[in-house]
Amino acid sequence: MLASVRNRFSVVLTCVVVVGIVVEGYGDAEERASFPCPLDGTVTFPIGTDGKTSLKLYSDLEIPTQAYTNLVVACPKCGYASWTSDFSRPVDPALESWIKSNLQPTARRAAEDPAWSYRHHVQLLQRRNAPLRERIGALVFQSYVHKRRRPRGGSDPAVEREIAAIRRDIIGLLAQALRNDPPKAARTRLEWLYLLGELSRLVGDPTNGKMILTEVCKDKDVLGLTLGRMACDQAEKAARNDTFEEYRDGVLNPSAAIAPKTAESTPVPPEPTPSAPR
Repeated sequence: MLASVRNRFSVVLTCVVVVGIVVEGYGDAEERASFPCPLDGTVTFPIGTDGKTSLKLYSDLEIPTQAYTNLVVACPKCGYASWTSDFSRPVDPALESWIKSNLQPTARRAAEDPAWSYRHHVQLLQRRNAPLRERIGALVFQSYVHKRRRPRGGSDPAVEREIAAIRRDIIGLLAQALRNDPPKAARTRLEWLYLLGELSRLVGDPTNGKMILTEVCKDKDVLGLTLGRMACDQAEKAARNDTFEEYRDGVLNPSAAIAPKTAESTPVPPEPTPSAPR
């Protein structure tokens, strides 16, 4: 289980910073997989399918598709939500009671809305004290779901506040993971640091973002051409207090729609020492 969690988080980070992620799409409603809820047996279907059965390779999750929402499924009766690969696993009785008290009122909404299915999922991961890497992975995907809600060619302050809140949660957990459970591979650790610095910049904390991204840029050769160049470019943006974000429909400044965080309030990771695998 620990290995699968590590792999899942590694895939999440990879899709964020460099290459791609392979996600299995489902066919028509009659053909796609169903999942019996482990609490009450309710037959549950993934939402946001792309209507195709072949494997899909996405350069990242910004391509206009909803296939990534299939990674999490939520029961329309009780609100239980989990990764599709884990959905039928037994649920602890104490957790079951909490689910019925706290998630059941919004169960139908979670089964129909990816943003709410991930909200339920993240709450459950936190409730059962899931590994940091798994929680970070879920939050990263949750942020993608919300980014898809940005109006074309513009922004919505409410959506930006949601995205910023999720990103701050990622920042906190990622800094904690780097302290307590850092990856052994030098490149992977640099990828994590890149994500930490870039998210700091985007939530309105370019000072901390610059510090982290500059350190990552120093080891650009370890990262490779694409990500190494990105780290240096983003470090320069942070140095200019630039918190703009390029995304599928243009460029916007998320921090203009949210209350910026100060550098002191953002977790600072340990000094990177990525010259050799740990």
